[in-house]
Amino acid sequence: MATRDAEELPTRSAAAEEHAALLQIAKLIVRDAPLEAVFGAVAEQAARRLRAEAAVVLRFVGDERAVVVGVWREGGIRGFPVNAELDFDSRNSASGRVRSTGRPARADGYDASTGDLPLQMRAIGVQSSVAAPVMVSGEVWGTVAVVTTRSEPLPAGSEHRIDDLGELAADAVAHAESRRGLVASRRRIVEDADEARRRLERDLHQGAEQHLLALTLKLRLARARAAASDVAQLLDDAIAETDAAHAALRELARDLYPIVLSQRGLAAAVQAVAARSPVPVYLQELPRRRFPAIIEATAFFVVSETVAAVAEHDSRGDIRVVAADRGELLVVEVSHESIGEARERLRSLAERVVAVGGRVYDDRRSVLRAELPIEHEQI
Repeated sequence: MATRDAEELPTRSAAAEEHAALLQIAKLIVRDAPLEAVFGAVAEQAARRLRAEAAVVLRFVGDERAVVVGVWREGGIRGFPVNAELDFDSRNSASGRVRSTGRPARADGYDASTGDLPLQMRAIGVQSSVAAPVMVSGEVWGTVAVVTTRSEPLPAGSEHRIDDLGELAADAVAHAESRRGLVASRRRIVEDADEARRRLERDLHQGAEQHLLALTLKLRLARARAAASDVAQLLDDAIAETDAAHAALRELARDLYPIVLSQRGLAAAVQAVAARSPVPVYLQELPRRRFPAIIEATAFFVVSETVAAVAEHDSRGDIRVVAADRGELLVVEVSHESIGEARERLRSLAERVVAVGGRVYDDRRSVLRAELPIEHEQI
């Protein structure tokens, strides 16, 4: 009995390690890790499970072409960089058989195969491979493939041992597609709201504001003709009130959607916020280029609403503003010691940032940071 337990212990230990690795990959998926990181973890686990030198996750882009979306390798094996496109033999390669059948497959040699993939396999010394499908919405989306340079083929049934990793990769793709759809839906809501803001701003400017201007002109004309009397005083009061209403309307229109943002971009709009702020604003960095309208508007409202919220709570000290172009991200950071006190007012800002696919970081004291994606992850 003791001998039997000693023989089963390694098997149980390996199963526990595999389970722990699958759990870690699942956590990456749930935490919205980049797909490349998830696919890299899938490839690593597939290679380690079969004690092979390398593994890849491929996405099919045709019946005989694939692109590398995840890779893990060791022992000096070359090839398979992420984003490399490879042709493969649909009949004589493991990946090709997976593409054709949607079932796990293996290839114990590449001498009879054609295409870029078999050629590269032979060039780097790969002797055999196994592959499992990545099925998304009932279609063969891609494959998890494990390769070895050893002369002996991978053990029989190895292609089935990585089937669950293909399922995890499929879960990652489905989760990313679902999240992308949710983000797109939220973005449309924000875009519709911004368009409504722009229309209202135009209507106020072209309608109510123009009527007020016309009324003010008529009142001034009437005042010029009126002699000193009670009527003249009433006209003076009416002119003052229409001037105040006109100023308030212009401010309302500016808050709804500043025309400078549409015409001149984020940098100019943030400068206008700084110029109007009752609290001194130090502009540390501004972007040079234009961004998608929804991203510019979101960045602008992060700055303008935070500056306004701080001004309501504390007029001491400077507000530091950063709007930095980081290539794929637009980073907006507003710093002031009173930001923590204004957090409740800023809750809707965080919701808007998340709605456009961004992230908000708040140290709960003095810094509000938003990272807005300029480009979207491709699946």
